[in-house]
Amino acid sequence: MALLNAVTETKLEALRRLLREEVALHQTLKEELHQESLQDGKLDGATLLRMQQRKYHTARQIQDLESHRIALVKDLAKEWQEPAEALTLRRIATRVGGETGQELQASHARLQELVQEIRDLARVTGGNAGARLKAVDATLAVIHDAVKVHATYSEAGKLQSKPVTFKYTSA
Repeated sequence: MALLNAVTETKLEALRRLLREEVALHQTLKEELHQESLQDGKLDGATLLRMQQRKYHTARQIQDLESHRIALVKDLAKEWQEPAEALTLRRIATRVGGETGQELQASHARLQELVQEIRDLARVTGGNAGARLKAVDATLAVIHDAVKVHATYSEAGKLQSKPVTFKYTSA
């Protein structure tokens, strides 16, 4: 029985570490989104690309940690002879109790809070990007309509309609 408790303690410690890392990565992602929202519409392409790459890298790390956490919870469920689908962080924290349970519960609460803040920031940033895209589309539609058919005179002096051609010359 002592070995089982030692194994469980090892898994719980690993879970605590994973959750701390997940909280830190979610905080990093939230800060990236916040910086992006502050610079909304002001960034050049290269800076925007670097921000997107950092966000993607952070999200990928979060995804990897979540996979490890899910596998760890499945191991705990097997050890405790419970269905893995029913074993949530909240249930684990309640079952473990004590300082470990409190830390697991606090990590779970902080993760939920960060996920909601990330969703809110992403919604604002996405809405702003959508509005800019609509403005660009409207401008392009006006330009397209303006140049679509342009009345010109042929060499014979007759009015004709044909698409505008742009000629480029070097200076």
